[in-house]
Amino acid sequence: MGYIQRLPNRPNPRRDDLAVMVNVKPGTQSTGSGPVVRTVTAVLFAVSLLLLAWGLLHESCNPVLFGRYSPPYLAFLLALLGVAGILGYAFWSRSPRLASALSNLYLLLFSTSLILLVTELALRAFNPWGIDFFHMLPYHMQGMVDHPTLGYVHPRSVTYSLGRNTVTLNSHGLRDEEIPYEKPAGERRILVLGDSVAFGWGVDQGDTFSDRMEPRLKQLTGGAWQVINAGVNGYTSEQELEYLSIEGLRYSPDIVVLLYVGNDLAPVLDPNVTTWRRYPSWPSSLPEALSRLPALSFLYQSTNLFGRMRVLEDQPGARRSITQDPRWPESRNAVDEMAKLCASKGIVFLLVAELNDPVFLEEMRRIGIDPITLSAPYEQVKKAGRPTTVSRVDSHPSAAAHDAFAEHIVEALAARGWLGTKPVARP
Repeated sequence: MGYIQRLPNRPNPRRDDLAVMVNVKPGTQSTGSGPVVRTVTAVLFAVSLLLLAWGLLHESCNPVLFGRYSPPYLAFLLALLGVAGILGYAFWSRSPRLASALSNLYLLLFSTSLILLVTELALRAFNPWGIDFFHMLPYHMQGMVDHPTLGYVHPRSVTYSLGRNTVTLNSHGLRDEEIPYEKPAGERRILVLGDSVAFGWGVDQGDTFSDRMEPRLKQLTGGAWQVINAGVNGYTSEQELEYLSIEGLRYSPDIVVLLYVGNDLAPVLDPNVTTWRRYPSWPSSLPEALSRLPALSFLYQSTNLFGRMRVLEDQPGARRSITQDPRWPESRNAVDEMAKLCASKGIVFLLVAELNDPVFLEEMRRIGIDPITLSAPYEQVKKAGRPTTVSRVDSHPSAAAHDAFAEHIVEALAARGWLGTKPVARP
């Protein structure tokens, strides 16, 4: 018959070994505050001190407190100081309870960060809403070159990827093939002015309406045509007028097509200040880093997008005419000056309005400009079941829309009799 032998009471060796490893006295409850927790605490403490020192050395954009800091930025620095104080106390105090709390907090932060990282990577991989638009725009615009009168121009003789698209700029900074200033005998030229829509943001090289117009013109007239894409991202009516005066006329165009969009009356970007298009390789200050980091996150841009969409849904109503904008007179005068400059050179001028704004169109007719709109080609693409825009969040026209634009513009030029052997000047 078996029996059970009682063993003498003694401390649990596995528990005591664990207690020694995590710096807890034998016989007390383990807190999990081992070397790993102390190391993480030390690293975070050092990082928080470095960030605090870096932040104190730089001014914020609105230095109303102590002549250096804005209220939100000073609050951030005070919070950072508090975090550094707690981490320093936890590292030197060796309090089991505090160490246990930090261990749980680190675990929570790690798991949360892992979930956010996986979500960020998934959004970047699948890009379900076209968020890459917000990510690409600043890095595309930072490549612009300062210009004394135009503000900025495209770089020259470069090829680069813009998301899924290829962009090639020739030696004159145009998204086009190499085009000499001197016009060959027998060739007719159309100069296209505009901003990112004319440039062809979001579509591949060769898919802009300027490129699609050339074969249609050659087939329709049997002659040689060169359609010059002079669109530059962000250009306003005033910049387009300046470009036509100092650069566009050098190509001896027979026709000038101005693509007008709703933001053509926005203020001209100042190339001499730090703007969203002028990111340096690394942020020069902590305030700048804090303002730039959210823009780099697809997750942040997605949540920001949904917030903007809710605001638009909560504020329904008819869109007001751009003629009510305070800068409308400057834009109108610039368009009028372009038309008059073309008329003085015997060049046909066609205004193509992407927006369908009856008041704007009537104002153009009042000053002697007969515009066309792109409503019909947009509707044509929509009825065909094809996308009209680059993505859900990027309202730039799709490749299908550009192709429809090309057909619509060529038909308008032909209907006005401007594709004959001699251009008809504006009266």
